Amino acid sequence: MEIQQQIQVSSEASAKEVLDLILAAYLSPAFGVLTKREIDILIFDALEKIGYIDANPTIYSLIQKLRVTKSKARQLLYERELRRMNEKDLDARVKELLKHPTIQKQGELFALEIENPLLSDHLRAKVQTLGYASDGSFSPSLVKLSDEAIVALIDALLDEKQKKEVTRAFEKLGLPDKSFKGVLKGVLKVLAKKAADEAGSKLVENVLGPVIDGAFDGIKKAIEENGVEKMVKEG
Repeated sequence: MEIQQQIQVSSEASAKEVLDLILAAYLSPAFGVLTKREIDILIFDALEKIGYIDANPTIYSLIQKLRVTKSKARQLLYERELRRMNEKDLDARVKELLKHPTIQKQGELFALEIENPLLSDHLRAKVQTLGYASDGSFSPSLVKLSDEAIVALIDALLDEKQKKEVTRAFEKLGLPDKSFKGVLKGVLKVLAKKAADEAGSKLVENVLGPVIDGAFDGIKKAIEENGVEKMVKEG
């Protein structure tokens, strides 16, 4: 849909809100003092408010709709997210990413596809703080992590109560290490063998979702419905 068409289908209230946003920002602190970069972000926000740009757009959609280069699209998205998201917000987004991963086994690494450049940087920094390395040499939107790094990341994102619920749910699977990290690594290693195809990726999502939520009932259901106990025993 072209921008003119999007404006036509927008409500009067939405149009007024966008006009107020643009004029108030452009006049603050005085007329004409905004930099080109700030104006770009201002218009970017306005386009989102009228629905021309999605709240969480892909890089490709920005290239198409804004007719900009890939690097410009990434820059716009990065700077917009930097202005509106704090560390708590980014941690929540990392958890959502891990609950619904685009993941495949590559040797001894997992590859996570992350469109949002700020989220990608945040995840890399968090992993580095935990003492692990990430590989993004192939693509800026592809983050490769070892299973140890993913386990450490999940461990850092869950509170103690949630970790106890996860361990309790998995404790009957016969894993040798009964610690939270040991249990999670054992299950993750088994799931990784199934992650190469679409069905396997869905299995990983079905199990990791309730794990990230620390939901005992959800994990128990996932174990039973997806045959996780059998997979663990078979190695």
